Amino acid sequence: MRVLSLLVAVSLVISLQLARSVQAEERYVAFAENRGWTIRYDRQERNCIAAPKGTDGGLFFIRPSSNEIVVLIASTKLSWLTDEKDYKVDIRTNSRPWDGTMRADVADGSGGLYLVNPNEAFLTALRGASRLSLSVENVNYGPFSLAGSNDTIKQILECAQALERGEFKPETPEPVEPEAINSDELVSWRAEDFGKSYSVEGWTLTLTGQDNPDGTGTALLKAEKDGKGETTIKLETAPEGRGFGGIGVYKLDWSDPAVVFTSFTGGAHCCTEARIAVATDNGINVIELGMFDGASVKPADLDGDGTFEFELSDQRFLYAFSSYADSVPPVQILALRDGEIADLTKDAAFRPVVERALIRTMTLCSEEQGAGACAGALGNAALLGLYRSALEFMVFDEINAKMEDSFLECGGTDACKGRGDFKDFQDAVTFRLKDWGYETESRLSDAASTFMEELAKAEAGFGVPGDDTENGCSMGPTVFRMERAKGIADFRGYEHICNIERASVLHNTIATEALCAGEGEYWLDNHVFERDGDDLWVFSLGGARAGVAPAQLTRCTKAP
Repeated sequence: MRVLSLLVAVSLVISLQLARSVQAEERYVAFAENRGWTIRYDRQERNCIAAPKGTDGGLFFIRPSSNEIVVLIASTKLSWLTDEKDYKVDIRTNSRPWDGTMRADVADGSGGLYLVNPNEAFLTALRGASRLSLSVENVNYGPFSLAGSNDTIKQILECAQALERGEFKPETPEPVEPEAINSDELVSWRAEDFGKSYSVEGWTLTLTGQDNPDGTGTALLKAEKDGKGETTIKLETAPEGRGFGGIGVYKLDWSDPAVVFTSFTGGAHCCTEARIAVATDNGINVIELGMFDGASVKPADLDGDGTFEFELSDQRFLYAFSSYADSVPPVQILALRDGEIADLTKDAAFRPVVERALIRTMTLCSEEQGAGACAGALGNAALLGLYRSALEFMVFDEINAKMEDSFLECGGTDACKGRGDFKDFQDAVTFRLKDWGYETESRLSDAASTFMEELAKAEAGFGVPGDDTENGCSMGPTVFRMERAKGIADFRGYEHICNIERASVLHNTIATEALCAGEGEYWLDNHVFERDGDDLWVFSLGGARAGVAPAQLTRCTKAP
């Protein structure tokens, strides 16, 4: 008989009596009861258990057959039992005493002593008695109630005999037609959905779940594909009926639609685990997408091409520069490609996604001046090759004043070996992003730098001739500046500034990509500047979208 699992089984019986545990209800079948005990059949262990009513401990009977009986005394007060060995015990009932040896059975938070097939003297001491006390290692435990013990010994024998007659056959559930769901749609599931089946795109998906003895839960999805085979995807989930997640079938690449299965593991800050099942000619492959902070991992067609990707975040930023609550990681885009998960964050097709993330995090950084938000903004900027452009907008005095010293400690990476603590936020973010593979160096070429230096020689800038408004020399000229040491250029106009570190030169023309700010807002824009003698033609892509034509500016003269 499997004695090691006695306390686990007993704890589930208790949870059924006290809290109506879903797992226990599914595992145990009621057989009989009397004034002191309830007798149930254990489907998992295939034996009968008699548990005392309304208590967290006491005397339990376990019968795997009519020829074998185990008597177990279990209690949280016996949790000091850590070695599975024999102990000398004295048992006293109001009927008669018994002394001998019992073996320890241990489990987390509880302990017990048991006998297999005790002799008649032991059982005689129990019959007709109303209470039991136990002495082991000179410590007394109890008294435990024995009310109904005569009936219990008889009823658990009848349960074992019923087991031998085959009366506890597994129930055959009525076949249930799978629920049809839409493709490219994530269906939410909760623990009460265990047992449901879904059908879509030739897939049949059956959801089940279980609580584990170690306090965790497991969600299981049996995935069957017409003509391709079947597999079971296993994910960690929250136990005790608190689990939830998502099930869907999506076109993740140009092969057949694949299964997406997610599960929330529980906890204040964590986590959603996600896996993908792909049908191939050789069967069903399960691919690990990963474990991600938060409770949402949902596919989306980010580039509008009809296939779906995952817009996530770089988990390395969590706790690196601030607390979890103040961390704002940069975007990360994962996708299924050729049967594997690929990082497509820097792919040109998804640049608009990163651009939106950059503007959102730059705005948040400006509002909060917190290290977590500003580090995320710099991460997004680095993905676009605009790290130094974003860095120029940082208000370091305010960020450093709010940053906790603990986040200036260099750790968690081999690159920190032999290195001291960071001096400040700038030092920390530049080091970590470079270590994580982000582009932190300027890409401004010598030709572009020289071009911008020529424009910067017009110290009074350029403006529209005869214009006394924000575009004219008197109110808002366009003034250029070039800092080779930083590898960055900028130009300023009426209540705005644009930082440039990406540019291409062709003859008298330079095309730039800029991160701009003005009047509390941030935006990205592309500009073309063409020199025409002392004049400068200016074209803005953002302006063109708004219906603004290219402008011809002239060199402004410095006021005396």
